[in-house]
Parts: sequence; C-alpha cells; structure tokens
Amino acid sequence: MDQDAWLAQPLAAVFDHLAAPPRLPSWLPEVAAVDADAMQLAGVGVTFGLRLHRHGRDVRGIGELIAYEPPWCVAYRLIAGTHTYVLRLTCTSYDGGTQVRVRQADGVTPLAVDLRRVLATGPVAGGEGKAGPARD
Repeated sequence: MDQDAWLAQPLAAVFDHLAAPPRLPSWLPEVAAVDADAMQLAGVGVTFGLRLHRHGRDVRGIGELIAYEPPWCVAYRLIAGTHTYVLRLTCTSYDGGTQVRVRQADGVTPLAVDLRRVLATGPVAGGEGKAGPARD
C-alpha cells in the first residue's frame, strides 16, 4: 500500500522528523509509545522498544531502522505480537516543500499513517509551514 503526502516544510527537516524513532507516534497514530533515546544517532540497525495500540489493546514490540539514506529514504521494521510491519518512506523536494511517499509491505493489514500529524505536534525542527493536501 502506498500513500503520498505533501508538506510545506523543507526536505531535510521533514526527513529528520520521520527518521527519529521517538517521533513515530506523531505520524503513526497506532504507535502508542516508543522507548528510544531522543539523542541516539539514527542509522541502519538502530533498535528500540515500542507499544502499539490496535483493535482496543496494547501490544509490546520492537522496532528497527532497516534503511537510512538522508535526506531521501528511511525504513522501519516494527514487530508487535505476531505481526511484522515494514514501512519505507521516501522524501522528495517538491515545489518548495516535501513530497513523502509511504510504502507498506503487502500481506499484513497496514498501520494508519497521518503525516499531517507531524505539524500538529509543533513545527518540524528546522522549518515551519503548513501541510499541503494529503493524497492517497
């Protein structure tokens, strides 16, 4: 499943936000909490604890950064209970802002993604702006 969104923030600021595991709850509504050091350097192989809230219950799990190519691409593998979710985010500079494409692996019910929530948590570090229209 693919989902596209356009954000008015600069590419580097959007990527930095999306590539920080502690910020996952700001754009993945089903991620209830992330147990990660906000100061930990991002990179392939970084792991962290998490808690997903799905179908009315909390499920503990682990996450891992499986791709990290600043400022273009970041990917996560999230394992909670018997489910594994893989999300790949590709960022492209677009018309003064950033286009983000989220691709989730087939074969499992995808996690909800709301990139407009990035703005609801305050300005993205390094830039302020408004979300463009969300497109699926």
